[in-house]
Amino acid sequence: MTSPAPPRRPAGSPARLSSRVAGLTLLAIASVPALVIACAPAGTATPSPAASTSPSSDGSPRPKPTTWPTMTIEATVALGAADNDFTKMAADVVSAVDSENPQKILTVMTGALKFLTENEKNIPRLQEYGATKAVGDRLAPAYARMIAGAQAVVDGLQTGDADGVQSGFTEFFEGNKTYVGISADLGDIAEQAILMKRLLLK
Repeated sequence: MTSPAPPRRPAGSPARLSSRVAGLTLLAIASVPALVIACAPAGTATPSPAASTSPSSDGSPRPKPTTWPTMTIEATVALGAADNDFTKMAADVVSAVDSENPQKILTVMTGALKFLTENEKNIPRLQEYGATKAVGDRLAPAYARMIAGAQAVVDGLQTGDADGVQSGFTEFFEGNKTYVGISADLGDIAEQAILMKRLLLK
C-alpha cells in the first residue's frame, strides 16, 4: 500500500513567497490596536432586553437577568471567554507574517484555524435563542470569513499558491475587522450569561 504523499512545500524560495505576504504586515498591525480596544472591559455595559433591574440591599439597582436555555448560556460564556484570546491570536498572526517565514506562518495559521473552528460551533446556540440571536447572526459571517481566510492561507502555503495566501490573508483580516465591531456586544451578553450560570450553580 502506497503512503499518501506529504503536503508539498511552497514553490520557489521562502524569500519569494514571503515577499508576496510581507505587504500584509501593515494591514495586520493596524488591526491589532483596534482589537485591543474592543477587547478591553467597557466602562458601562448596556443590558440587553433579556435583563431587568432590581434594587440591591443598599437600594442601588443591580442586574436581574431572565434565565436563558442552559446550552445558550454555555455557548455564550464560551464565546465570551474566547474573545479574550483574540488579541493574542491577532498578535501571533502579525508576528508570523512579519517574520517572513512560511513555516512559522503555516504553524500560526493552522493554530488560528483550529481556534476559530472550535469556537464557531457555539454560534448556532446563540442564533437559536431570541435574546442572543442578533449577536449570533452577526458573529456567524465574521467567523466564516476568518475561517475561510485562514484555510486559504494554509492551503496556499501547502500547495505553493502565493496568490491564494495573499487573498486568504485579506479575507482573514476583513473578517477580523468585522469581529472587532461585534466584540463589545458579545461581551455584554457574555456578562449576563456568566451571571446566569452562577445563579444556576447555587
